[in-house]
Amino acid sequence: MKLEKLLLGTLIVIGFASYAQDEDQERECTRMRFLAGEELKIKNYTGASMYYLKGEQICGGYDAANYARLIGSLRNAINSVQEKDQKTAYIDTLVATYQRAEDAGAYDKADDLIRASFILQSSAPNRQKADELFRRGIDAGGLSVNEAYVSYFYYNTYAMYAEAPTPELKKRMIAEYFELSTLISKANMSVKTQETITGYFNAVVRTCEDILPDLKGYIENLPEDPEVKKAAVLNFISLLDKKECTESAEYFQLIDIYVEIDPNSFDAQMMKAKALMGKNKYSDAIATLRKAKELAPDSEKAQEINYEIARAQYSSGSYSAAYTTAMSVSGAMKGKALVIAGQSVGKNANNCGSSTFERKCNYIYAVQLLEQARNLGESTGGTISSFKANYPTDGEKFENGSPASVSLSCYGVSVNP
Repeated sequence: MKLEKLLLGTLIVIGFASYAQDEDQERECTRMRFLAGEELKIKNYTGASMYYLKGEQICGGYDAANYARLIGSLRNAINSVQEKDQKTAYIDTLVATYQRAEDAGAYDKADDLIRASFILQSSAPNRQKADELFRRGIDAGGLSVNEAYVSYFYYNTYAMYAEAPTPELKKRMIAEYFELSTLISKANMSVKTQETITGYFNAVVRTCEDILPDLKGYIENLPEDPEVKKAAVLNFISLLDKKECTESAEYFQLIDIYVEIDPNSFDAQMMKAKALMGKNKYSDAIATLRKAKELAPDSEKAQEINYEIARAQYSSGSYSAAYTTAMSVSGAMKGKALVIAGQSVGKNANNCGSSTFERKCNYIYAVQLLEQARNLGESTGGTISSFKANYPTDGEKFENGSPASVSLSCYGVSVNP
């Protein structure tokens, strides 16, 4: 019984001492937070941060409210100090504090983007963690996200690729470029932000050959939503245009997909016509252009299409049709159309007229058309001089009675040799 009494007395003493120790710790924990609050009243954020950090140790960690106060003090302290080394030290402390708060289940995801940006400014950036936070923050913010974070996010992806270039990261660079470009456009962000991410993109994706090996996979896994899919396809088409990939099979495939998504789109039909022209399928291109003309939003666009039809007809060797179409063009495209008309008359000269003399007179009309084009500011190269070299000679004029006027039946006009 004596031993039992001794043990019981010992336990009572130990329990009392433990209780007193816990009470002292709680008191000191409260005191540190109180002192931190006093420092905040006078806006001494470095002092408040020091007391909150001491309190975190003494208290054995914080709840969400106290972590929020500590994090707020550290963020203000970063803004208040001037020396670079000191600022970096506070940033490192803040980054570590965010992690402890997260480990304790006391982290606010609303801080994802600012936390990620501080990670990038720390002395040893954890790029994978920053990437996770940027991704989550931008997804949550949507069109309201601050555009600075868009640049930081893409820069971080670029930095990860620069440190360890892999095909997967290159794919991400391409996919995120399109995604972020769409976000920048829809959210009316600045041109500077677009230029920034384009600079990082071009540093990695330099040529057509950089894109094409990975492009097939993107095409096979386009989004299901029609509008999102359309935006993605347009971004790919634009990219291939800029990287001079317009003769690739993937370029034509993307245009086919775009037309399939939006067959009644004027832009879709114009892209299809351009692609068909690139493949020398002039007949199909002309048919597509005629459909686009039905969808033209205004008369100016309709005249541009007439010019494109004339150009396709000329390229296919249909010079009479090209002349007729070109002569119907008015407005801003008139000068360019006159170049095609003049070239068509010259190319078709041997098919118009019952004699060599009459056929040579076609070149006179061709030069007249080209000179009209030149007066409208269009370049005609050396075509005028080459056509003049084919004019009727003095002997041919004399042999044909030196006429003051020769009728060109193909075009319903007369020229003076």
